[in-house]
Amino acid sequence: MLSSSVRPGRGFVRIGPHRPACIRSLNRERLMPDISNPSTHLSLPYIQPAQAQKHVTHNEALRRLDALVQLSVLSASVTAPPASHAPDARYILPAGTSGGWAGQPEGTLAVHEDVAWAFYTPQPGWRAWVEDSAALMVFDGSTWGRATGTPDYQNLPQIGVQTSADAVNRLAVASEATLLTHAGAGHQLKINKSTTTDTASLLFQTGWSGRAEMGTTGADDFEIKVSADGSTFHSALVADATTGRVSFPQGADGLAPVAFGPGALLTTGYAAARGGDLVTNGTGLLGNAYNYPTVFTHDPVVAPNLPASHAYAGYSSGVVQMEELLPIDPNQVYRLGSYLRQEDLPGDWSSYPNGCRHVQYMGLDCFDRDGLSIQAQHHMRYRHAGTDSLTTLAAPLAPGDTVVHLTNAAGWNHSKTAPHYRGLILFGYRNSHGFAYDQYSRLVEFDLFENADLDKSTNIVTLNKPLPATLANPDESSGVWPAGTAIANCSSGMSSKYAFYSSLVPPQADRWYRTTGHIGGIDRSGTNIRDNFPPGTAFARVFWLANHTNIPGGSATYPDTGPDHRIWFSGVSVTPEPLAVMQTMPTGAQEIKVPRGNYAAETLSLVPAAPSIDPL
Repeated sequence: MLSSSVRPGRGFVRIGPHRPACIRSLNRERLMPDISNPSTHLSLPYIQPAQAQKHVTHNEALRRLDALVQLSVLSASVTAPPASHAPDARYILPAGTSGGWAGQPEGTLAVHEDVAWAFYTPQPGWRAWVEDSAALMVFDGSTWGRATGTPDYQNLPQIGVQTSADAVNRLAVASEATLLTHAGAGHQLKINKSTTTDTASLLFQTGWSGRAEMGTTGADDFEIKVSADGSTFHSALVADATTGRVSFPQGADGLAPVAFGPGALLTTGYAAARGGDLVTNGTGLLGNAYNYPTVFTHDPVVAPNLPASHAYAGYSSGVVQMEELLPIDPNQVYRLGSYLRQEDLPGDWSSYPNGCRHVQYMGLDCFDRDGLSIQAQHHMRYRHAGTDSLTTLAAPLAPGDTVVHLTNAAGWNHSKTAPHYRGLILFGYRNSHGFAYDQYSRLVEFDLFENADLDKSTNIVTLNKPLPATLANPDESSGVWPAGTAIANCSSGMSSKYAFYSSLVPPQADRWYRTTGHIGGIDRSGTNIRDNFPPGTAFARVFWLANHTNIPGGSATYPDTGPDHRIWFSGVSVTPEPLAVMQTMPTGAQEIKVPRGNYAAETLSLVPAAPSIDPL
């Protein structure tokens, strides 16, 4: 006898434990519920009102839920039903199916239910785990694709990697390092800017404050610059975008041994432009106005058989100097040479003694080992009736004292009222390297006593104010000067040395003249001898007072020749005079004699040094 039962979860009635395929098919066909009005997404059948065998509809719905919810398929690439498979096996059918799947649309779900395959049409948004490819697939309404497909990374507003990006820093990365590598060959990091005046650079920061920057900042030249505070930047290297030439605006260290000292490196052109002279580019050999004052113009056309000259045009502008300091040995004599030519101007200049020609000055300004300018008051001493005021302290002198005890006050001033004649100079000054000078001192103070407060009978000077701390003894922590210290009544005068020429008016316009002067030896007289170096000299710089008498409106003896009237200079030279001799005079000055030749007499004699001017 056959028994009947309803198998849970299946949409048909089983009749007996063994049913022929035809009976199973017949029962399934007869017991299939009415799905003419299924659910929207899974097509689940609803139980109809007054429906007989309601369990059939209910079981069919459960069967479909079991097949489709939490969907996992064995494969999405198998095209024909496998010969053997697990119960309730599920597949997503690819294109080109065959066998029991033949004719089914691509993407259909095939589910083996008991002895037959059931086919379901997927809906948009259904997801399935594909076991053989370990991929999560999603149906978009036409095809299945990976649910973890490549996201669209185009035009993202910001990206922050372990940190927050913002409107300015739209890509922000917090990491120990960032790697940009090749994809088979090379790799370029491109930083693009809109216009030349914009910035394309790499900025290096400390605590969010800029310390170094490299790139094209405000121009197309490549620049590397650094900063100590994030505000002021210094250009260390600039590569010109047009020529590719590299410059070091702040200079460069380490290119030569430290023992060579600081300063710029020399080029062969620079060495040639100096030759055996102390003056660089004196003849214009560099092809530019290097070393000449900025108000001078390089002129390769008008020159005294030399590479070039340098022209000054117009009214007097006061002292103008060459750029370089010349290293000086004050114990020897130097020959100072130059050429000059005054431009002739059309017009009637007969009412002026020198026509359109003007007074010219040329000389040297002197500097000490520290590069400090040596002024007349740093070595000049007052003389009364020919007697030098240089003496010594008869008693110690300390800052704050108001009385100075001298060994001898005979040469001190008690009549002249100018402040620079009523002061002290103490000879105990040391430079930054610790060297002590005997006749050069920067320990000078004007206006320290009144004429009536000098008592020559007692050799006492009563000060009109306490001795200032600026005059303290640098060798003593107390600042006290011991008895025996050299001291003098200070003085002052012309600090520049007009050793090339002074008050020179070229004898003729539009003609070159060669000038010669000499300077050498150390002036220990305290009287500021023109042809001697002041004590303390280690460097000198060439200077001019060009067109000194050309002033707007002119004067009684010199005309106003206008802002374009030129004077040319060339062949500036400062060279040792090996045959010169010196003799120390009783005053402490050095008298110089230099060789002077006589071609006709075939003689060479020594004559006192004096400036000369000779036409070419």
